[in-house]
Amino acid sequence: MNIPSMNIVYLVFGNNLDHYQQVYFSIYTAFAYKNPEDKIIVIAEDASLFSSFEDKIEVIPINRETITEWEGEHKFFWRVKIKALELIAKKYPNESILYLDGDTFFYQKTDSLSKSLQSGQNHMHIKEGKLSVLSSKTEKLMWQQMKGKTYHSIRINETTSMWNAGLIGISNQHLDSLQLTLNVNDALCTDNVTRRLIEQMAFSIGLNEYSVLQPADDTVGHYWGNKQQWNTIIDHFLKETFMKKYSFEQIIDKVKEMDLLQNPIWVKESNTQRKLRSFIDIFYRDKRPVYVITK
Repeated sequence: MNIPSMNIVYLVFGNNLDHYQQVYFSIYTAFAYKNPEDKIIVIAEDASLFSSFEDKIEVIPINRETITEWEGEHKFFWRVKIKALELIAKKYPNESILYLDGDTFFYQKTDSLSKSLQSGQNHMHIKEGKLSVLSSKTEKLMWQQMKGKTYHSIRINETTSMWNAGLIGISNQHLDSLQLTLNVNDALCTDNVTRRLIEQMAFSIGLNEYSVLQPADDTVGHYWGNKQQWNTIIDHFLKETFMKKYSFEQIIDKVKEMDLLQNPIWVKESNTQRKLRSFIDIFYRDKRPVYVITK
């Protein structure tokens, strides 16, 4: 059976090694479940950290100047994600894009998702709900700021929904939806909508205009609410594969043996815990030794 191919894309920048390790682990799970024709592409500020994959993946280096340019006139940090996907769409105009945040993992074969994209269907990870009824402070504020307004001919009403942007699947038939997404993103910034979820809202609105969005959580897990435990799991996994000198094939076999869904993807953390952890991180940030990675 012929399964259509797609580009599985990651974006990572900055110098936090936890972020790079998350992408590493997600790439290994992609190799365990993707189709052989699918290509893995990493857009990275420190491309040298992916050297161990050799020619198995494509690495596109970006620098701080490019990142700053991608932030645009409003200096919006997560606009970079939209621009990165535009870069891939221009380079591979006939192939679907499956973008993943680093804090994700595949746990099922990608066949059905790949076919869906090929048929013209766009995806995001899960539907979080209608913006008008979502309960967080940020979402409530966004609704108050956006309701009844029109952004690039799209009216925000009671049915407008927020989708999780940890996974973004764009059909090769709808790559031009990225321009609409970018336009909506910039319009929301111009309108001074509270920023934390603007890019996620822009993808939710823009991609849905081209095809009614569908979830992909039956193929990919997203542990955005439990990064601390997952970082420990990934750290131990990578240390073991390094110390035991696993071959690439042995690493992928080990991933296939793991029951990734046994680890919770969301853990409730009190405000006190979160504030204390944030305080400790800030307090020790300037007291830690600096390690320079040389090429």
